[in-house]
Amino acid sequence: MVKRGSGWNEKVLEVDLSEGKMEEKSVVLPLLESILGGRGLNARTLYEGLAETTDPFAPDNILTFGAGPLVGTLIPANGRYNVSSRSPLTQLLGDANSAGFWAPPLKKAGYDGIILRGASDHPVYLLITEKGSSLQPASHLWGKTLSEIDAELRQEHGPSAHVLGIGPAGENRVRFASVMNDIDRAAGRTGNGAVMGSKKLKAIVVRAGGHVPVADHGKVHSVAREIKAAMFSSPSYAARSRYGTPMLISLYNRMGILPTRNHQTGVFEKAEEISGERLRDEYVTKSKACYLCPIHCSRTSRISEGRFSGLVTEGPEFETMNAFGSRIGVSDLEAIIYLNRRLNDLGLDSISTGGTIAYAMECYEKGLINRSHTDGLELTWGNTQAVLDLVERIAYRRGFGDLLAEGVKRASQKFKGSERYALHIKGMEVPMQEVRGLKAWGLGWAVASRGADHCRAFPVMETTWAPAQAKAFFGSEKAADRFAYEGKAAMVKWAEDFGAVIDALGLCKIAYIGMGISPDLVASAFRAVTGTEIDTEHLLKAGERINNLERLLNLKLGLTPSQDTLPDRFIEEPLPEGPSRGEVIRISELVREYYRLRDWDPVTGRPSDRKLQELSLP
Repeated sequence: MVKRGSGWNEKVLEVDLSEGKMEEKSVVLPLLESILGGRGLNARTLYEGLAETTDPFAPDNILTFGAGPLVGTLIPANGRYNVSSRSPLTQLLGDANSAGFWAPPLKKAGYDGIILRGASDHPVYLLITEKGSSLQPASHLWGKTLSEIDAELRQEHGPSAHVLGIGPAGENRVRFASVMNDIDRAAGRTGNGAVMGSKKLKAIVVRAGGHVPVADHGKVHSVAREIKAAMFSSPSYAARSRYGTPMLISLYNRMGILPTRNHQTGVFEKAEEISGERLRDEYVTKSKACYLCPIHCSRTSRISEGRFSGLVTEGPEFETMNAFGSRIGVSDLEAIIYLNRRLNDLGLDSISTGGTIAYAMECYEKGLINRSHTDGLELTWGNTQAVLDLVERIAYRRGFGDLLAEGVKRASQKFKGSERYALHIKGMEVPMQEVRGLKAWGLGWAVASRGADHCRAFPVMETTWAPAQAKAFFGSEKAADRFAYEGKAAMVKWAEDFGAVIDALGLCKIAYIGMGISPDLVASAFRAVTGTEIDTEHLLKAGERINNLERLLNLKLGLTPSQDTLPDRFIEEPLPEGPSRGEVIRISELVREYYRLRDWDPVTGRPSDRKLQELSLP
């Protein structure tokens, strides 16, 4: 007999940090079925609970964690969660996603999420077990790094405990501070680590065993085997499994889309020195996987000699390798491996940190700043020692680092004429694609609900699908041509809606969208776990509902359609060399078509009344 509602606990833990109190709150099943959980539940919580005037660092900002209905089950690659608040970086939706092993025990402890309000007057951490929850003093942890607090808390609560927390950057309210879990897993973007710091919440420790109930065990086992088989047969499985995301360094460089020297070009002359192939051959000691993931695209890296001898770290991933490699002109791979470890320990988002340093280096190159501004640091491209020093200054808000800790948008307001080099969207630093040669990725950046972002849409179909498949899904064979404009708005909309489903269920975009797993298989997994009879069309409709709900939240918080664009560099400056030479991106026409497909008003950016009624949204 099918048990309806399995996969969900139908309750969240609500914590008032000001009062030091907590209680369990029920979440009705029809709501969960409509927005799935995880990212969707977070968006609903913020939309209902945030005021237009809420300051991100004020006690009344809400910090919410959500783990979807497939988390903790046997469905492959399911261990992800979302953390959301009003972003101190963008003032809009602040949302980030992470994997590892923290989310499954949260579900096994009986919760679909955590909602935190208020602010403690002294450092605390939240302990959650299947036997109960409590706030514990954390003054002895304040000021310590992620690896230090992980070791201390696991020693106190046992090796089965999983630790989520912030480093010094979050404590110091660096506007792009990360929330970290399992030491090296980052919910990195939008500055939720700074919100945790403002609430004096150092960590959340979860420890729980057992199982997440599912509706049909036999069907869960069957669909899990089917999904694994599809992943193993994916054309990208071998490369993803062997190299992980660092494989993109060489690939992007060959395509002329590897961001170099703050996106002045898409070709890095020393790309081989920082490539995923070199990382694998010289530094990787073993592969590593997230919770129940058969792809094991992460890895453990070790430096055996030299300046950083003895260093062991998980990663680095492509975004960090690019952010602290070609983006700032660095070709020292061992320094990048070290910086990956250090950024994680400090709790800094590598994309925003690298982007902020790249902005400062271009300002230095153009003569807009000099050593009198930079505490004597010579911010020339590739100056590794200056980068090492600047990372510490940002995390601890010392000297010039205090300004950069505000992000490029705010920093550029201090130096006249530097705004062009402050590459951000809605206040958040751009990620590591050169979108003049990737039109769908560029549109995805421009309209993403959390600012400059490559993961909201994650339109890998632009370069991996055959023309016939692109025509069937998006109406044009040219959708599979990275230089073409046709079909790209349809591609981004579809990818955003499917991506919202993946996030809300607690799955991994690389494992599912990157491996080409069909929405039909995901719908089968959803039915097997939850017992809710929903077809693929209606599951994707839930993803559309989440994207429109996030749009309503952002409009409430002050978003205007003029912000759905790209920095001028990508629109006005053709790429100077390589296979993408001469390319710019006509973003306005892509956004117009995207608005039309979304049924959003071209003047206000608001979903039409017809669309809101269709999606049962306020």
